[in-house]
Amino acid sequence: MDIEKKRILIGDDEEDLTWSISKRLAKDGDSLEIICTNSGSSALEMLSKYKVDLLVTDIRMPGISGLQLLNEVKVRYPQTPVIVMTAYGSLEVKKVLEHLKKTGYIEKPFEINELRKLIYSLLRLN
Repeated sequence: MDIEKKRILIGDDEEDLTWSISKRLAKDGDSLEIICTNSGSSALEMLSKYKVDLLVTDIRMPGISGLQLLNEVKVRYPQTPVIVMTAYGSLEVKKVLEHLKKTGYIEKPFEINELRKLIYSLLRLN
């Protein structure tokens, strides 16, 4: 039985980080397809072009911030789970996120396995 790959869009203005995350998650190639972008506006463009099963976004990005992107995704693509990652954690951000369904939160620096567990949990993969 073939399992449909889940497409994950990773958005962060640090190209090294998106590259690193995508390479490490690519080891799960049988179940995940990874695409990357380095801005919020580009992420919105990709969301309109591709079926994305999960978005991982940084909070601080040029142009459209991760929180603005999150709000747009929740309006335009309410079924798409989102993981917000940040090096600038705050109680304010956590409070905003805890009221949203299908949303995860992770603080940088993190272990890739920690992110992987969160991804698999939101996508309901084993």
